Formats: sequence, structure tokens, C-alpha cells
Amino acid sequence: MPERFVLILAGGRGERFWPWSRPARPKQLLPLARGGRSLLAATFERALRLVAAADHVLVMTALDLKDAVQSECPGARVLGEPVGRNTAPAIAAAAALVPDDSAFAVLPADHAIDDLDAFVRDSGRAFEAAEREKVLVTFGVRPTGPETALGYIRRGAPLGERLSRVAQFTEKPDAARARAFVESGEYLWNCGIFVWRRTVFLQALEAGRPALARALRDFGAPASEADFEERMGAVFPGLESISVDYAVLEKSPNVLVVEASFDWDDLGSWGAWARRQPRDARGNVAFGDAVIVDCDGCVVVGEGGTAAAMGLSGMVVVHVNGATLTCPLAQSESVRRVSAAVRERNVR
Repeated sequence: MPERFVLILAGGRGERFWPWSRPARPKQLLPLARGGRSLLAATFERALRLVAAADHVLVMTALDLKDAVQSECPGARVLGEPVGRNTAPAIAAAAALVPDDSAFAVLPADHAIDDLDAFVRDSGRAFEAAEREKVLVTFGVRPTGPETALGYIRRGAPLGERLSRVAQFTEKPDAARARAFVESGEYLWNCGIFVWRRTVFLQALEAGRPALARALRDFGAPASEADFEERMGAVFPGLESISVDYAVLEKSPNVLVVEASFDWDDLGSWGAWARRQPRDARGNVAFGDAVIVDCDGCVVVGEGGTAAAMGLSGMVVVHVNGATLTCPLAQSESVRRVSAAVRERNVR
């Protein structure tokens, strides 16, 4: 079997879980996965099922998060970006550490997937397709509703069971278009998981974003992680910040999509996380140092202090180390507005 690698992208600073999520402890490091594990630790466990050894897992993160990330991914090669430049530069730089023309998967660090066996089976199909042909393979999830916070993939010609060519990518449609997409049955949610060979990806980057490809072309195989980070420090500040979807996938004619048979959620809000948690008899979710009295359908989280809720319905109450959030559960996708307001206040 050819050597296979996995790149985990763990540089996000997710703000939708404020005050639990802070710059020093972003979403992927929070205990949001089943059993109270961090999302990153759960992603690393999935990655280990796809490779021969832990050192075949690369993790790209922010330079100041390296130690925290390494503790969640023992044995992985953890690399620190000096500045964030979105997914296309991160993937292109990490490709320098993938030998020869090996295939590698790209996994976001902050998604929830519990059906590990189905994930491994689907990933195997994607690796086989990428190793057999010059294709870029992405994963799509069958929509459960007209979600406007996600991108969509329109399936083209079928190539096999749950495998199709990609006809079109659409980023975050409005409610009417999202509803039409779901009703048509032709669209899948874009979950941001990819598999491709190193050379195929770099050729697609050259075609779609030649200036970015040119800036990283001479990156070369570094002698060590320290050497790699030194090169990133010299190159990354001057790079365009752009996602791999815009830079590569939307422009490439050779993209395939596997319809995922595994469960998936990007956990974009407190409400999304709560859907995957055990509830009490009245539909409440409690985590950590939480007290719930006479409430219905609430989410209560306490860490570094007690969070208590009484007589509430459909509310989020979070208290973490001196900071408190209270909001309707239905508005939890807008919590980044609170974190932005707190950040602005602290800058003044």
C-alpha cells in the first residue's frame, strides 16, 4: 500500500463558543467531543486510523498554540504558523513535508464525527481514487435542512456508489437558495475534508492561484520542524490569505465528491453542540460545574465557577473563569458578536 499522510488544520480561533473559547484555548481545544475529549484529540484519533504511524500525521496550528496542540496529538508533527493565512497557504506549505507523490487527507480539527468505522471506510475510498487518478477528492454531507452557514456542492455525473464528479461549489447561499438546493436533491453540504496527491494539489494551485504557488514553490523539504517554521516566518506574512475552496477547488475541473456515510457536524454554535449531548428529562444539557433548577431546553456550562440557571426555557448560560454568557439558544450562532464586542472594549 502507498504511504498515506494526514494534515490536520488546527489554526482556528473560533469565537462562537465564547466565553469558553478564547485566543489561548480555541474551539478545537475545548472538550466538545463525545466523552469530554477535545475536538482536536478526537480528530487525531480518526487520523491515526488512516496512516501507518503517528508521525504520518501533520498538524498545522498557530505558533503560540503548539504546546497545547502537541499534548493533544502525541507523536504527530506539529507545525506553527507565524501568522494565519487561511487554508490554501497552510495546505500548500505542509505539502512540502509529504514525500514524493504520496496522497494526504486534510481534516479540520474542530468537527464532530462519531461513526469512526464509516469515516475510515469513506476515507479509504477517497484515498484509492486519489492514488488511482489525477483527481482532487472532497467530501459532502447530505443536508438535513436549508442551512445558510455552510457551503454546498452540486453533484455532477455519477461515478459509483456515493461517488460523483463535482458540477459546482456554492458558498453560504441565502435561505431561499439553500431551500431550493435541499429540495432538488442534487446538493451536499461541503464539509471541508479532502484527499489528494501532493503533485496533483500543487498543480491545481498553480493553475488557480499562480502567484501563491510561485511564492511557495521553492519552499522545499525542510531539514526539521524548526527549519520549516523559519521558512514560514519569512514567507507567510507576504502571502494572500485565501481558502483552498476559492484558490483551488472552485477552479479545478477534476474534483470528485464522496457522499459521506458518517455523521458530521461542524459544531458552529452552542445549539449545534447541544444537539449531540445527553439531556435530562426536561431537555437540558449540563456540563461541568452546572446547576439547573426548573428549566426546559437549556444549555448550562460552568468551569472555574458555578453556572446556575432557574426558571428558564431555551437559554444558554455559560460561566467560565470570571466571564458569563446568557443568550437565547436560538441566537447562539451569533455569539461571535459578543466576543467581538468584548475584544473591542478591551482594545480601548
